[in-house]
Amino acid sequence: MNVGKIFCVVLTAVLLLACGSKLKGLDNTELAAKRDECIQQNPTSPGRVTACENIKKECERRRKEGNYAC
Repeated sequence: MNVGKIFCVVLTAVLLLACGSKLKGLDNTELAAKRDECIQQNPTSPGRVTACENIKKECERRRKEGNYAC
């Protein structure tokens, strides 16, 4: 793997991790739709897997607060 590809993968992962806080701003419908998309597509790319994990964590956070969004 060359340095450019490694850089892109790391950059993508960092940007997706930063998006985790943006998930708090989504309404329940949008969050549930993103979660459904992750389940249906079953992603394999590292960046998309990270994004789907962040979506899953946000669903779990809301569930603990009594908000069953997903």
